[in-house]
Amino acid sequence: MKKGLLIAIEGIDGAGKTTLAKALKKWLENIGVKAVIVKEPGNSVWGRKIRESYSKSLSVEEELRLFLKDREVNVREKILPNLRENSVVIMDRYYYSNMAYQGARGIDIEKIRIENLKIAPEPDLVVLLDCDPEICLSRIEKRGSEKNRFEELEYLKKVRDMFLKIAENEKAKVKVVNARRSVDEVFNDVKKLIEPILAN
Repeated sequence: MKKGLLIAIEGIDGAGKTTLAKALKKWLENIGVKAVIVKEPGNSVWGRKIRESYSKSLSVEEELRLFLKDREVNVREKILPNLRENSVVIMDRYYYSNMAYQGARGIDIEKIRIENLKIAPEPDLVVLLDCDPEICLSRIEKRGSEKNRFEELEYLKKVRDMFLKIAENEKAKVKVVNARRSVDEVFNDVKKLIEPILAN
């Protein structure tokens, strides 16, 4: 039975998900709340196959299949055990990324959601870090990361549109946060979203 809190941080590449996840974990631990970050794709054999595919093209169906297999392992080995321990599980990407990224390649987003809900718990809160793709790509270049096939401008524009469409349809759960601003400003906004949930 789920006891803890599941928070998904979503957004296109370069929006600041990992930075926010680390800041949230530090804050939660400072106020005495157990917290863990689970990054996707994970370190399973499926997650490694996804990362190996960054430089080559996979069919969208195969891409989704690998993400589902990897998530199944993450749920079993990391997400559910930590939730049972009453921890806050912070997802650095979750199945909403599949809905946006593979949805932008043509798979019906509701089909993606249904397949994921067969294996993965629903998050209590989804934080969508929204930022212009041009700014995100500039950030990726500044940190010296090698661009992968997910980080093309026109594709990221489609993915961002998908994320915003999902957020519009799920306003109660998906909260859009302006990620063009400083790390501190973004963190403070997200903290305000989480505090009432913790209080309850």
